[in-house]
Amino acid sequence: MVAFLALAALLPALVAAVPCVQFDAQFNLYAFGGEQDVSLGPSSSWSSPTPKPLSTVGRPPWTGTNTQCLLSQSNNAVYVIGADASDATWSKQTTSGGPTSTGNTRSSAILDHDTNVLFTIPGDSASGAYSLDLGLITNTAAGTAAWTAVGTPPFPLTNYKATAALASNHILYFGVPNTAAGSANLFVIHYNYFQPQAQAYPAVGGSNFPDSSGQATSFLVQNNTVPYQVLFVPDDFSNSYVVTHYTDPGNYNVTTGSPMPATLINSTQILPPPTSKDANAAYAASDSSIVQIDTKGDIYYIADAVTNWQVTPGASWSKLSYSLKPATATPTSASQTGSATGSDAAAASKTGAKGEASSAAVSSTAKPSAAAPALIRKDVLGLALGCAAVAAAIVL
Repeated sequence: MVAFLALAALLPALVAAVPCVQFDAQFNLYAFGGEQDVSLGPSSSWSSPTPKPLSTVGRPPWTGTNTQCLLSQSNNAVYVIGADASDATWSKQTTSGGPTSTGNTRSSAILDHDTNVLFTIPGDSASGAYSLDLGLITNTAAGTAAWTAVGTPPFPLTNYKATAALASNHILYFGVPNTAAGSANLFVIHYNYFQPQAQAYPAVGGSNFPDSSGQATSFLVQNNTVPYQVLFVPDDFSNSYVVTHYTDPGNYNVTTGSPMPATLINSTQILPPPTSKDANAAYAASDSSIVQIDTKGDIYYIADAVTNWQVTPGASWSKLSYSLKPATATPTSASQTGSATGSDAAAASKTGAKGEASSAAVSSTAKPSAAAPALIRKDVLGLALGCAAVAAAIVL
């Protein structure tokens, strides 16, 4: 059972939806945002895929251009930001204190593994960074979910295409202008702290990744612990980079508890660049597999990209024989009252979730945003897909 919960923005114009891919907690792959949403199963089935359509009843049209799909592994819930959230037949939930957008790229936001707090840099030079505590939310929650301002990064945000991913309770920001190649800026989540200096991740047997924006996603860990590795694909498609970050939560000078060899701590390993050179493609990673879906709906993957923290020698990208047919979204006009309507609440699993907010969730000084609708649905396959959308009435 996987819940599907979406944080979304509203767009008034006719646009082509951009699809996304994501895994559930059992590492089954899903593709969202086409004419239909589908389950594609585990990596062992991808060579001869049998897509299983998911119900689109009640799903609003996807109109965002920077849509992200983020897995809450403990809740087994997929959160989608940057999609449309206007269907009044679904129940709604309000948010407040939001930024003017959820981000200016498809890698602007991350979902913290331990606290289920969403962090984003909207891309507005005046906005700074924001968080939204989702806690145990897999359907809708009573009251208002409040966005909070968490500080201003030590690097300039003007013209920065935010490229973020989570590793060892840190947010890695790639492509910050004037950062050394092979280095990333860091935000320490549980201390609400931007590290003043970039962290170096020297390449093991190859060239360092460039100082470039792109797309990034975290590798899941099989025993539902915090991610330690990140897939980074820069806009120049020089390579696909697997970046490893490890920090002992109790003592930053200790590495003896590292699950990976010490030689891999704060390092970069290299995989081939994706076959599709689509800078607006979306990516997902399980514990070992990496997947790309481009804006045409073509899906590429490396089923065994990483084993025991190390990239697989000779690994190469393959194309799935199934493509997700893109959907063309129609204009929508959404109510912004945030009042609850509809009754199609999904019964979603909440086992093992860690709902305590991190210290990054501090009081917000931002102006309240318009009320935000939250949407919920059930899937007809018996796979309960709670589909909630928390939109701050924002336009991406």
